Amino acid sequence: MPYITQHRPAELFMEHAGVEIYHVYKDNEFDQDVRTHWFAIHDDGDDDARHAADGVFDVRRLPTPASPPRLDGHPPFVGVDHGREAGFANYDDWKRSPEYARRRALWGLWHAFGQTAAIQNTIRHAIDIGLITANAVLMEGADASGSPS
Repeated sequence: MPYITQHRPAELFMEHAGVEIYHVYKDNEFDQDVRTHWFAIHDDGDDDARHAADGVFDVRRLPTPASPPRLDGHPPFVGVDHGREAGFANYDDWKRSPEYARRRALWGLWHAFGQTAAIQNTIRHAIDIGLITANAVLMEGADASGSPS
């Protein structure tokens, strides 16, 4: 059966200082939903890029802003190793513990409220220090402080 592929512009995620930031979609398909950490300065929704040359970037590679909310402000992890670190002999005991339940609840809140705010703050910081402009993403020029070199 014949079909038509039709371009739809990506959804705007945020705007700061005249720079528009758009969602990027898994496999370039709206039905696959947005990528959590990948964004672009254009609205084509393409996730094939990996080096910022075409305006697509991974927010986790941007410099950390000085003020919160920040991506490293996430709750404590809940994996099996973290259960061992909390003193549990096995994963089943860890999963049944009140601490595990507390951490899971914190992750729910993080995903519902904190993560998006931290992503937006990180992108705003990168725009403010000149790593992201309306025309380019300059990931390779950042030193540890986040200043362009």
